[in-house]
Amino acid sequence: MQGVGIAATICTFLFSLYYIVILGWTLFYLGRTLGAVYYGVLPWSDGAEGFTCPRRELHLHGSVAAEPLAINSLTGLYNASYASSFWCPTNNQANHAVAPQGFVTKTVVPQSCPAQAAVWFWESQVLMKSSGMDELGGMHWGLVASYTVAWLAVYFSIFKGVASSGKVVYVTATLPYLALTAFFIRAITLPNAGVGVMFFVWPDFSLLLDGSVWFRAVIQIFYSLGVGFGSLIAFASHGNDQTTDFIGDAMKVSFINCGTSIFAGFVVFPVLGYVAGELSQVDPCIASNSLKGLSDVLSGTGLAFIAFPIAISLMPGSFFWAFLFFIMLVSLGIDSENGTVQSVVTVLEDAGIRGNIPKPVFTAMFCLVCYVCGLIFVTQGGVYWFNLFDNYATVIAMLSVTFLECIGLMWCDRGAIWQSFQAEVLKWTGRNLGRPCEIVWKFQVPALLLVMTGVTLSQWDLMSASGSGRYPDSGTGFLPMWSVWLGWTLAFLPLVGLVLGMFFPRAPQEQSNTQVCTDDPKAIVSFDKCVIVPDA
Repeated sequence: MQGVGIAATICTFLFSLYYIVILGWTLFYLGRTLGAVYYGVLPWSDGAEGFTCPRRELHLHGSVAAEPLAINSLTGLYNASYASSFWCPTNNQANHAVAPQGFVTKTVVPQSCPAQAAVWFWESQVLMKSSGMDELGGMHWGLVASYTVAWLAVYFSIFKGVASSGKVVYVTATLPYLALTAFFIRAITLPNAGVGVMFFVWPDFSLLLDGSVWFRAVIQIFYSLGVGFGSLIAFASHGNDQTTDFIGDAMKVSFINCGTSIFAGFVVFPVLGYVAGELSQVDPCIASNSLKGLSDVLSGTGLAFIAFPIAISLMPGSFFWAFLFFIMLVSLGIDSENGTVQSVVTVLEDAGIRGNIPKPVFTAMFCLVCYVCGLIFVTQGGVYWFNLFDNYATVIAMLSVTFLECIGLMWCDRGAIWQSFQAEVLKWTGRNLGRPCEIVWKFQVPALLLVMTGVTLSQWDLMSASGSGRYPDSGTGFLPMWSVWLGWTLAFLPLVGLVLGMFFPRAPQEQSNTQVCTDDPKAIVSFDKCVIVPDA
């Protein structure tokens, strides 16, 4: 079972390498927003200096093609009363689509294009996106600077261990709730917000037959709760005594986590409804009463760095909301990265790797190694490598680690470990882990994780490399087929550590019956309690 801990640590290490790039992107947006205050125009809006709306093709039915009111020749915008007369391609590539017979293609240059402006800023200014994964290009020095600041912020948050990171958490854990509350009040008052709310609360039960939906749900809950990473165990080892009610804490965290997700949904989806309503006025292929036209920005980086910036650029007081949004993301990013980095450092210390190196120096060395390894993510082709790690690096490891944790607790040593664990929990917390916990951890969770592992392995090409095309000519970016093999190599890398731990376990260290439990050298701890002994 030592290999399980090794696998969890490798999984956490891989996650810490690429996750901090999100923090770097956020700091880049925040810096550019600060720089734009003097000009009074957000850098991703369609009024930003250096940006002009691109030419686009609208496909109008021949019966009304000659109508001068259908498309305003001065603004390039369509007349909403003619919306039903436009043909919209289903592949979301209107500029490359061929309209069916009976429709006339008109080329216009619109004066307003908030969506294209946000996408342009994201792809050309933030990412400086290359044509594909096999083209790294040069370093994006503005992003390198943001990435460097991100790592410095993480280091100074954790260099003293929980003594420093614990204080940072007071800010980074509470500020997002204040920001979410402010955004919620603003979101529900936006025009067309109800469309987004209905999209959020009204289920499409047919999607429950799609295995990828369950796969994404499991991965999301693993990420949000930190299950399978080892960070929960590492943090639990700091500052807790045996009488801590960790059962109650686990339940509280789970409910707070899911409650926060639901609350955030009532912030995000009204904003998306507002975006759909605004974009429907400039794009006949986006309906104001549906979010289907926003399918490309409903999740992941598109939601944080395209959809929300679009909405912010259209709101009154846009700079205030931009600052609030990105400061919230910075708080969340530092909080998550602190947890992963601190947990890996804790494991390395407990394994004796730190030796006599001072903790601040050892932490700096680890952060420097991560910093150098992660520089590939801030090249012009870095976003493809980010997506590779995000899709492959931790997915198998999380499921395997959690599965084996359940096996180790419930099945090893003929159930003696479970019986001992039950007795210890009852002794120190007064809680009885009854039959329901035994059934869930012994049968239900392992079975579900095996099913999800099968679903994951059945989706071999997780990034759709086989259908990718060069950016911007024929697709969103070329992914060579070797990226699939590299991705699965990353996925199974933590399991290599698991196997090594299985066949080459460390011998258990001899432990004395007592150890210092306070700063007082006279104080020692027996198995049950701290006691003060005489000087003699």
